[in-house]
Amino acid sequence: MKQTTPVAKFFIFLFAIFWAVVCILPITQLVSATFSTPDRGLSTTFYPNSWSTGVQSIKDAIDQANMIETTIQSFWYVGFAIAGMLLVTSLAAYELALFRFPGSNILFVVILSSMMLPMITYIIPLYRFVFSLGWSDTLVGLSIPAIPSAFSCFIIKQFLESMPHELVEAGEIDGANHMTIFFRVVLPLMATSLLTVTVLMFMQVWGSFLWPTLIAGVKWKPVSVAVAGMLGMSSWATMQVRIACCLLAAIPPLAVYLIFQKYIVEGIATSGLKG
Repeated sequence: MKQTTPVAKFFIFLFAIFWAVVCILPITQLVSATFSTPDRGLSTTFYPNSWSTGVQSIKDAIDQANMIETTIQSFWYVGFAIAGMLLVTSLAAYELALFRFPGSNILFVVILSSMMLPMITYIIPLYRFVFSLGWSDTLVGLSIPAIPSAFSCFIIKQFLESMPHELVEAGEIDGANHMTIFFRVVLPLMATSLLTVTVLMFMQVWGSFLWPTLIAGVKWKPVSVAVAGMLGMSSWATMQVRIACCLLAAIPPLAVYLIFQKYIVEGIATSGLKG
Protein backbone atom coordinates (compact mmCIF):
# COMPACT_ATOMS: atom_id res chain seq x y z
CA MET A 1 0.00 0.00 0.00
CA LYS A 2 1.07 3.56 -0.70
CA GLN A 3 2.54 5.24 2.36
CA THR A 4 1.30 8.64 3.53
CA THR A 5 3.84 11.43 3.11
CA PRO A 6 4.81 13.66 6.08
CA VAL A 7 3.07 16.64 4.46
CA ALA A 8 -0.15 14.66 4.05
CA LYS A 9 0.07 13.47 7.66
CA PHE A 10 0.47 17.08 8.79
CA PHE A 11 -2.63 18.25 6.94
CA ILE A 12 -4.61 15.24 8.17
CA PHE A 13 -3.57 16.04 11.73
CA LEU A 14 -4.44 19.72 11.20
CA PHE A 15 -7.87 18.83 9.85
CA ALA A 16 -8.45 16.45 12.77
CA ILE A 17 -7.69 19.24 15.26
CA PHE A 18 -9.98 21.63 13.40
CA TRP A 19 -12.82 19.11 13.35
CA ALA A 20 -12.35 18.34 17.05
CA VAL A 21 -12.63 22.04 17.86
CA VAL A 22 -15.80 22.32 15.76
CA CYS A 23 -17.38 19.36 17.58
CA ILE A 24 -16.31 20.35 21.10
CA LEU A 25 -16.97 24.10 20.84
CA PRO A 26 -20.79 23.92 21.33
CA ILE A 27 -20.37 21.91 24.53
CA THR A 28 -17.69 24.21 25.89
CA GLN A 29 -19.87 27.21 25.08
CA LEU A 30 -22.77 25.72 27.04
CA VAL A 31 -20.54 25.09 30.04
CA SER A 32 -18.90 28.51 29.84
CA ALA A 33 -22.18 30.40 29.46
CA THR A 34 -23.79 28.49 32.33
CA PHE A 35 -20.92 29.12 34.74
CA SER A 36 -20.55 32.83 33.92
CA THR A 37 -22.03 36.00 35.35
CA PRO A 38 -25.09 37.51 33.60
CA ASP A 39 -23.12 40.55 32.37
CA ARG A 40 -21.28 38.34 29.84
CA GLY A 41 -23.01 37.65 26.55
CA LEU A 42 -23.23 34.21 24.98
CA SER A 43 -21.23 35.25 21.92
CA THR A 44 -18.40 36.68 24.02
CA THR A 45 -18.17 33.95 26.66
CA PHE A 46 -15.29 31.56 26.02
CA TYR A 47 -14.43 30.47 29.56
CA PRO A 48 -16.37 30.23 32.85
CA ASN A 49 -15.82 32.90 35.49
CA SER A 50 -18.37 32.15 38.22
CA TRP A 51 -18.89 28.70 39.73
CA SER A 52 -21.62 29.91 42.09
CA THR A 53 -23.62 31.43 39.22
CA GLY A 54 -23.52 28.14 37.34
CA VAL A 55 -24.65 26.12 40.35
CA GLN A 56 -27.53 28.50 40.95
CA SER A 57 -28.48 28.46 37.26
CA ILE A 58 -28.60 24.65 37.29
CA LYS A 59 -30.76 24.66 40.43
CA ASP A 60 -33.13 27.18 38.84
CA ALA A 61 -33.26 25.12 35.64
CA ILE A 62 -34.16 21.99 37.60
CA ASP A 63 -36.92 23.86 39.45
CA GLN A 64 -38.37 25.97 36.66
CA ALA A 65 -38.21 23.39 33.84
CA ASN A 66 -38.86 20.41 36.12
CA MET A 67 -35.80 18.74 34.58
CA ILE A 68 -35.66 15.75 36.92
CA GLU A 69 -39.19 14.57 36.10
CA THR A 70 -38.86 15.27 32.37
CA THR A 71 -35.51 13.45 32.25
CA ILE A 72 -37.02 10.38 33.92
CA GLN A 73 -39.93 10.46 31.49
CA SER A 74 -37.50 10.77 28.59
CA PHE A 75 -35.61 7.69 29.76
CA TRP A 76 -38.87 5.74 29.90
CA TYR A 77 -39.88 6.99 26.47
CA VAL A 78 -36.49 6.32 24.86
CA GLY A 79 -36.15 2.94 26.58
CA PHE A 80 -39.58 1.77 25.40
CA ALA A 81 -38.84 2.95 21.84
CA ILE A 82 -35.45 1.22 21.75
CA ALA A 83 -36.86 -2.04 23.17
CA GLY A 84 -39.53 -2.11 20.47
CA MET A 85 -37.01 -1.16 17.81
CA LEU A 86 -34.58 -3.93 18.79
CA LEU A 87 -37.31 -6.57 18.72
CA VAL A 88 -38.79 -5.50 15.38
CA THR A 89 -35.58 -4.75 13.49
CA SER A 90 -33.66 -7.80 14.75
CA LEU A 91 -36.46 -10.13 13.66
CA ALA A 92 -36.74 -8.39 10.29
CA ALA A 93 -32.97 -8.52 9.72
CA TYR A 94 -32.92 -12.19 10.78
CA GLU A 95 -35.45 -13.10 8.10
CA LEU A 96 -33.92 -10.93 5.39
CA ALA A 97 -30.30 -11.96 5.99
CA LEU A 98 -30.48 -15.67 6.69
CA PHE A 99 -33.47 -16.80 4.63
CA ARG A 100 -34.41 -16.32 1.01
CA PHE A 101 -38.06 -16.03 -0.01
CA PRO A 102 -39.81 -14.51 -3.05
CA GLY A 103 -39.59 -10.74 -2.96
CA SER A 104 -37.08 -10.55 -0.12
CA ASN A 105 -34.72 -8.26 -2.03
CA ILE A 106 -37.58 -6.01 -3.12
CA LEU A 107 -38.84 -5.84 0.45
CA PHE A 108 -35.40 -4.83 1.69
CA VAL A 109 -35.17 -2.08 -0.94
CA VAL A 110 -38.59 -0.78 0.13
CA ILE A 111 -37.43 -0.73 3.77
CA LEU A 112 -34.28 1.21 2.86
CA SER A 113 -36.23 3.61 0.64
CA SER A 114 -38.29 4.63 3.67
CA MET A 115 -35.18 6.43 4.96
CA MET A 116 -35.52 8.85 2.06
CA LEU A 117 -38.90 10.11 3.30
CA PRO A 118 -38.69 13.05 5.74
CA MET A 119 -41.01 12.75 8.70
CA ILE A 120 -42.89 15.90 7.69
CA THR A 121 -44.38 14.03 4.70
CA TYR A 122 -46.25 11.46 6.81
CA ILE A 123 -46.57 13.07 10.22
CA ILE A 124 -50.20 14.18 9.71
CA PRO A 125 -51.63 10.70 8.90
CA LEU A 126 -49.43 9.23 11.63
CA TYR A 127 -50.79 11.71 14.15
CA ARG A 128 -54.40 11.01 13.09
CA PHE A 129 -53.76 7.27 13.39
CA VAL A 130 -52.25 7.55 16.88
CA PHE A 131 -54.94 10.00 18.03
CA SER A 132 -57.74 7.72 16.76
CA LEU A 133 -56.35 4.87 18.86
CA GLY A 134 -56.42 7.03 21.98
CA TRP A 135 -52.63 7.03 22.34
CA SER A 136 -52.22 10.80 22.53
CA ASP A 137 -50.09 11.85 25.52
CA THR A 138 -49.12 8.23 26.26
CA LEU A 139 -45.86 6.31 26.35
CA VAL A 140 -46.91 4.11 23.43
CA GLY A 141 -47.92 7.07 21.30
CA LEU A 142 -44.61 8.82 21.88
CA SER A 143 -42.54 5.75 21.01
CA ILE A 144 -44.30 4.51 17.87
CA PRO A 145 -42.34 6.48 15.19
CA ALA A 146 -38.97 5.32 16.55
CA ILE A 147 -39.76 1.59 16.54
CA PRO A 148 -39.61 0.85 12.75
CA SER A 149 -36.01 1.89 12.05
CA ALA A 150 -34.77 1.10 8.55
CA PHE A 151 -31.20 2.11 9.39
CA SER A 152 -31.07 -0.24 12.38
CA CYS A 153 -32.44 -3.06 10.23
CA PHE A 154 -29.71 -2.38 7.68
CA ILE A 155 -26.94 -2.41 10.30
CA ILE A 156 -28.13 -5.69 11.84
CA LYS A 157 -28.70 -7.34 8.44
CA GLN A 158 -25.18 -6.47 7.29
CA PHE A 159 -23.81 -8.06 10.45
CA LEU A 160 -25.90 -11.22 10.09
CA GLU A 161 -24.83 -11.73 6.48
CA SER A 162 -21.24 -12.12 7.68
CA MET A 163 -22.29 -14.75 10.24
CA PRO A 164 -21.79 -18.43 9.22
CA HIS A 165 -25.10 -19.87 8.05
CA GLU A 166 -23.96 -23.27 9.27
CA LEU A 167 -24.99 -22.21 12.79
CA VAL A 168 -28.61 -21.94 11.67
CA GLU A 169 -28.38 -25.22 9.79
CA ALA A 170 -26.93 -26.91 12.88
CA GLY A 171 -29.87 -25.67 14.93
CA GLU A 172 -32.32 -27.00 12.36
CA ILE A 173 -30.59 -30.39 12.38
CA ASP A 174 -30.88 -30.49 16.18
CA GLY A 175 -34.64 -30.00 15.83
CA ALA A 176 -34.86 -26.38 17.00
CA ASN A 177 -37.73 -24.39 15.55
CA HIS A 178 -37.47 -21.04 13.79
CA MET A 179 -37.81 -18.79 16.82
CA THR A 180 -35.68 -21.00 19.07
CA ILE A 181 -32.79 -20.64 16.64
CA PHE A 182 -33.25 -16.87 16.69
CA PHE A 183 -33.36 -16.45 20.46
CA ARG A 184 -30.79 -19.08 21.43
CA VAL A 185 -28.31 -19.09 18.53
CA VAL A 186 -28.51 -15.87 16.52
CA LEU A 187 -29.51 -13.25 19.09
CA PRO A 188 -26.49 -13.78 21.43
CA LEU A 189 -24.17 -13.30 18.45
CA MET A 190 -25.83 -10.01 17.55
CA ALA A 191 -24.75 -8.24 20.74
CA THR A 192 -22.30 -5.85 19.06
CA SER A 193 -24.68 -4.75 16.32
CA LEU A 194 -27.57 -4.43 18.79
CA LEU A 195 -25.47 -2.24 21.08
CA THR A 196 -24.46 -0.10 18.11
CA VAL A 197 -28.01 0.61 16.97
CA THR A 198 -29.10 1.10 20.60
CA VAL A 199 -26.62 3.93 21.16
CA LEU A 200 -27.35 5.54 17.79
CA MET A 201 -31.10 5.33 18.36
CA PHE A 202 -30.73 6.68 21.90
CA MET A 203 -29.11 9.85 20.62
CA GLN A 204 -31.64 10.21 17.81
CA VAL A 205 -34.77 9.63 19.90
CA TRP A 206 -33.52 11.67 22.87
CA GLY A 207 -33.12 14.74 20.69
CA SER A 208 -36.32 14.34 18.64
CA PHE A 209 -38.63 17.33 18.95
CA LEU A 210 -41.36 17.46 16.28
CA TRP A 211 -43.25 14.30 17.23
CA PRO A 212 -43.05 14.74 21.04
CA THR A 213 -44.30 18.31 20.61
CA LEU A 214 -47.41 17.08 18.77
CA ILE A 215 -48.24 14.04 20.87
CA ALA A 216 -47.07 15.03 24.36
CA GLY A 217 -49.39 16.88 26.72
CA VAL A 218 -49.81 17.04 30.48
CA LYS A 219 -48.82 13.51 31.50
CA TRP A 220 -45.77 13.11 29.27
CA LYS A 221 -43.30 15.88 28.50
CA PRO A 222 -39.85 14.75 27.27
CA VAL A 223 -36.73 16.81 27.80
CA SER A 224 -36.80 18.27 24.29
CA VAL A 225 -40.29 19.70 24.85
CA ALA A 226 -39.39 21.05 28.29
CA VAL A 227 -36.25 22.77 27.01
CA ALA A 228 -38.13 24.23 24.04
CA GLY A 229 -40.65 25.71 26.47
CA MET A 230 -37.84 27.36 28.40
CA LEU A 231 -36.37 28.81 25.20
CA GLY A 232 -39.71 30.21 24.01
CA MET A 233 -40.72 33.84 24.03
CA SER A 234 -43.19 33.24 26.85
CA SER A 235 -40.47 32.08 29.25
CA TRP A 236 -39.28 34.51 31.91
CA ALA A 237 -36.13 32.53 32.69
CA THR A 238 -32.77 34.24 32.47
CA MET A 239 -30.32 33.41 29.71
CA GLN A 240 -28.10 31.45 32.14
CA VAL A 241 -31.05 29.30 33.23
CA ARG A 242 -32.05 28.60 29.64
CA ILE A 243 -28.53 27.57 28.73
CA ALA A 244 -28.34 25.44 31.87
CA CYS A 245 -31.45 23.57 30.65
CA CYS A 246 -29.72 22.87 27.34
CA LEU A 247 -26.60 21.69 29.19
CA LEU A 248 -28.58 19.31 31.41
CA ALA A 249 -30.44 17.92 28.40
CA ALA A 250 -27.16 17.28 26.56
CA ILE A 251 -25.50 15.31 29.37
CA PRO A 252 -27.26 11.89 28.95
CA PRO A 253 -26.62 11.41 25.18
CA LEU A 254 -23.09 12.75 25.54
CA ALA A 255 -22.36 10.34 28.39
CA VAL A 256 -23.86 7.38 26.52
CA TYR A 257 -21.77 8.12 23.45
CA LEU A 258 -18.51 8.59 25.36
CA ILE A 259 -19.02 5.33 27.23
CA PHE A 260 -20.00 3.22 24.21
CA GLN A 261 -18.11 4.91 21.36
CA LYS A 262 -15.69 1.99 21.05
CA TYR A 263 -18.56 -0.41 20.52
CA ILE A 264 -20.13 1.90 17.93
CA VAL A 265 -16.97 1.90 15.83
CA GLU A 266 -16.61 -1.86 16.23
CA GLY A 267 -20.24 -2.47 15.33
CA ILE A 268 -20.11 -0.33 12.20
CA ALA A 269 -16.83 -1.94 11.13
CA THR A 270 -18.16 -5.49 11.55
CA SER A 271 -21.36 -4.53 9.72
CA GLY A 272 -19.45 -3.81 6.55
CA LEU A 273 -19.96 -0.06 6.57
CA LYS A 274 -16.34 0.85 7.12
CA GLY A 275 -14.27 1.06 4.00
